[in-house]
Amino acid sequence: MQLTQHTDFGLRLLIVLARKGGAVSLPAFSAEQGLSYHHVAKVAQALVSEGFAKSQRGRSGGIALARDAADIRVGDVVRRLERGLRLADCASCALKADCALSSVLAEALAAFLGVLDRYTLADVSREGVPAFAPWSLAPPSPGCAVTEPS
Repeated sequence: MQLTQHTDFGLRLLIVLARKGGAVSLPAFSAEQGLSYHHVAKVAQALVSEGFAKSQRGRSGGIALARDAADIRVGDVVRRLERGLRLADCASCALKADCALSSVLAEALAAFLGVLDRYTLADVSREGVPAFAPWSLAPPSPGCAVTEPS
Protein backbone atom coordinates (compact mmCIF):
# COMPACT_ATOMS: atom_id res chain seq x y z
CA MET A 1 0.00 0.00 0.00
CA GLN A 2 1.30 3.42 -0.88
CA LEU A 3 -0.12 6.62 0.50
CA THR A 4 -0.57 9.64 -1.74
CA GLN A 5 1.95 12.47 -1.71
CA HIS A 6 -0.74 14.62 -0.07
CA THR A 7 -0.91 12.29 2.95
CA ASP A 8 2.87 11.85 3.03
CA PHE A 9 3.37 15.62 3.22
CA GLY A 10 0.61 15.90 5.83
CA LEU A 11 2.20 13.32 8.10
CA ARG A 12 5.62 14.96 7.69
CA LEU A 13 4.20 18.36 8.56
CA LEU A 14 2.39 17.00 11.63
CA ILE A 15 5.57 15.29 12.85
CA VAL A 16 7.53 18.54 12.54
CA LEU A 17 4.75 20.43 14.33
CA ALA A 18 4.75 17.89 17.15
CA ARG A 19 8.52 18.14 17.51
CA LYS A 20 8.60 21.97 17.45
CA GLY A 21 5.74 22.41 19.90
CA GLY A 22 4.81 25.72 18.31
CA ALA A 23 4.07 27.42 15.03
CA VAL A 24 6.07 26.54 11.93
CA SER A 25 6.41 28.70 8.84
CA LEU A 26 5.22 26.88 5.72
CA PRO A 27 7.92 28.40 3.48
CA ALA A 28 10.59 27.29 5.98
CA PHE A 29 9.10 23.78 6.24
CA SER A 30 8.90 23.51 2.44
CA ALA A 31 12.53 24.56 2.06
CA GLU A 32 13.79 22.24 4.84
CA GLN A 33 11.96 19.27 3.36
CA GLY A 34 12.68 20.13 -0.28
CA LEU A 35 8.96 20.20 -1.12
CA SER A 36 6.84 22.41 -3.31
CA TYR A 37 5.44 25.28 -1.25
CA HIS A 38 2.16 25.16 -3.19
CA HIS A 39 1.65 21.47 -2.37
CA VAL A 40 2.53 22.05 1.27
CA ALA A 41 0.09 24.98 1.46
CA LYS A 42 -2.73 22.74 0.17
CA VAL A 43 -1.82 20.04 2.67
CA ALA A 44 -1.71 22.58 5.51
CA GLN A 45 -5.13 23.86 4.50
CA ALA A 46 -6.49 20.30 4.65
CA LEU A 47 -4.92 19.72 8.08
CA VAL A 48 -6.54 22.90 9.36
CA SER A 49 -9.96 22.06 7.88
CA GLU A 50 -9.79 18.55 9.39
CA GLY A 51 -8.98 19.96 12.84
CA PHE A 52 -5.43 18.60 13.17
CA ALA A 53 -3.74 22.00 12.88
CA LYS A 54 -4.52 25.66 13.28
CA SER A 55 -3.12 28.56 11.30
CA GLN A 56 -1.81 31.75 12.81
CA ARG A 57 -1.37 34.99 10.92
CA GLY A 58 1.16 37.68 11.56
CA ARG A 59 4.86 38.03 12.13
CA SER A 60 5.16 35.00 14.41
CA GLY A 61 2.44 33.12 12.54
CA GLY A 62 2.48 29.84 10.73
CA ILE A 63 0.81 26.53 11.40
CA ALA A 64 0.66 24.67 14.72
CA LEU A 65 -1.05 21.60 16.12
CA ALA A 66 -4.69 22.18 17.05
CA ARG A 67 -4.49 19.65 19.89
CA ASP A 68 -1.94 17.58 21.75
CA ALA A 69 0.07 15.13 19.63
CA ALA A 70 -0.96 12.30 21.97
CA ASP A 71 -4.59 12.94 20.98
CA ILE A 72 -4.01 12.57 17.22
CA ARG A 73 -4.14 9.00 15.89
CA VAL A 74 -2.12 8.30 12.75
CA GLY A 75 -5.01 6.23 11.39
CA ASP A 76 -7.37 9.21 11.72
CA VAL A 77 -4.96 11.42 9.77
CA VAL A 78 -4.65 8.86 6.98
CA ARG A 79 -8.42 8.34 6.78
CA ARG A 80 -9.06 12.08 6.54
CA LEU A 81 -6.29 12.91 4.06
CA GLU A 82 -6.63 9.81 1.84
CA ARG A 83 -9.95 10.48 0.17
CA GLY A 84 -11.51 7.37 -1.33
CA LEU A 85 -9.07 5.05 0.42
CA ARG A 86 -9.26 1.63 -1.22
CA LEU A 87 -6.85 -0.98 -2.50
CA ALA A 88 -8.57 -1.71 -5.83
CA ASP A 89 -11.47 -0.46 -7.91
CA CYS A 90 -13.77 -3.47 -7.70
CA ALA A 91 -16.85 -1.45 -8.75
CA SER A 92 -15.83 -1.39 -12.41
CA CYS A 93 -14.57 -5.00 -12.55
CA ALA A 94 -16.40 -7.57 -14.71
CA LEU A 95 -15.72 -10.22 -12.02
CA LYS A 96 -17.38 -8.31 -9.17
CA ALA A 97 -20.53 -10.45 -9.12
CA ASP A 98 -18.71 -13.65 -8.13
CA CYS A 99 -15.26 -12.69 -6.80
CA ALA A 100 -14.21 -12.81 -3.17
CA LEU A 101 -11.15 -10.61 -3.66
CA SER A 102 -12.99 -7.43 -2.66
CA SER A 103 -13.73 -8.81 0.80
CA VAL A 104 -10.10 -9.92 1.20
CA LEU A 105 -8.90 -6.45 0.20
CA ALA A 106 -11.38 -4.82 2.58
CA GLU A 107 -10.02 -7.00 5.39
CA ALA A 108 -6.43 -6.08 4.47
CA LEU A 109 -7.26 -2.36 4.45
CA ALA A 110 -8.95 -2.67 7.85
CA ALA A 111 -5.84 -4.41 9.21
CA PHE A 112 -3.59 -1.67 7.76
CA LEU A 113 -5.68 1.08 9.33
CA GLY A 114 -5.91 -0.90 12.57
CA VAL A 115 -2.12 -0.81 12.90
CA LEU A 116 -2.07 2.94 12.22
CA ASP A 117 -4.79 3.43 14.85
CA ARG A 118 -2.49 1.95 17.50
CA TYR A 119 -0.11 4.90 17.20
CA THR A 120 -0.45 8.58 17.98
CA LEU A 121 1.41 11.50 16.52
CA ALA A 122 3.36 11.64 19.80
CA ASP A 123 4.52 8.04 19.22
CA VAL A 124 5.78 8.62 15.70
CA SER A 125 7.31 12.06 16.27
CA ARG A 126 9.82 10.97 18.89
CA GLU A 127 13.28 12.09 17.87
CA GLY A 128 16.18 9.67 17.81
CA VAL A 129 14.11 6.71 16.63
CA PRO A 130 15.89 5.06 13.70
CA ALA A 131 13.99 5.11 10.42
CA PHE A 132 12.54 1.85 9.14
CA ALA A 133 12.88 0.16 12.53
CA PRO A 134 9.41 -1.13 13.42
CA TRP A 135 10.64 -2.64 16.67
CA SER A 136 11.38 0.83 18.02
CA LEU A 137 7.66 1.71 18.07
CA ALA A 138 6.23 -1.60 19.20
CA PRO A 139 7.76 -4.79 20.55
CA PRO A 140 8.24 -7.54 17.96
CA SER A 141 5.56 -10.17 17.83
CA PRO A 142 6.35 -13.58 19.35
CA GLY A 143 8.54 -15.69 17.09
CA CYS A 144 9.76 -12.67 15.13
CA ALA A 145 13.44 -12.92 14.16
CA VAL A 146 13.95 -9.13 14.42
CA THR A 147 15.85 -8.04 17.50
CA GLU A 148 16.18 -4.58 18.94
CA PRO A 149 19.64 -3.02 18.45
CA SER A 150 21.73 -2.43 21.55
